[in-house]
Amino acid sequence: MAASLDQALLYFVDLRVQVRGTPEARDIVDRCLRLLTAARTADSATLARLEAAVEALRGELRDRLGPPPRLKVH
Repeated sequence: MAASLDQALLYFVDLRVQVRGTPEARDIVDRCLRLLTAARTADSATLARLEAAVEALRGELRDRLGPPPRLKVH
């Protein structure tokens, strides 16, 4: 799990550089980074709170951007 968290952190750090000129996008990426950073050392109670925070963020993004597109599997 630590490796996948590390990969996610690297992804969001790179994404933050890409959106640095857009405050709204930067704020969303920063939220994701805080959630991932907290998950690295979280106990089970903290993980449950983090999962709730991720669901809240997912809902906000869905309201703002619409549902995610369906993935095409080849």
